[in-house]
Amino acid sequence: MLRDLTMIFSVLVSVASLLFGVYKNIEAGNARGFAYEQAYRIMSIVRDANIGPATKATILDAALGKLGTPPPVIDLSRSSADAPVDPDACLPSVEAACITKAGELARLNAVCMQGAGSVEACAQAVTVKADIDAAACIVCFSR
Repeated sequence: MLRDLTMIFSVLVSVASLLFGVYKNIEAGNARGFAYEQAYRIMSIVRDANIGPATKATILDAALGKLGTPPPVIDLSRSSADAPVDPDACLPSVEAACITKAGELARLNAVCMQGAGSVEACAQAVTVKADIDAAACIVCFSR
């Protein structure tokens, strides 16, 4: 009984969510249509005005320059995801150690994957990977 009520409730929530999405899409289309209608009215009034062509162009440019998309909800310009890595973040000695650890990890993984390797090689591979993560080697190679 409870499972049936939960299912009915989830279906109702899904339908309500779908209807809200459709409503918002229609509302956005209406707002866009209203903005275009206003822009065409401005262009018509300016076109029919008794002023020079340069002034008409300036007025139309100023009026149409105000039309545009709204600012994004999420401002990705403040994100540090694509920030360049500091070139001094990785010393050459650390980079060399990371390369050595990467080679050792590759060797241990190969032995572990062949099946002929002992369980010890697989455990050592896990340990070396943890060492690589702890040493933050990713900084050295993400330039």
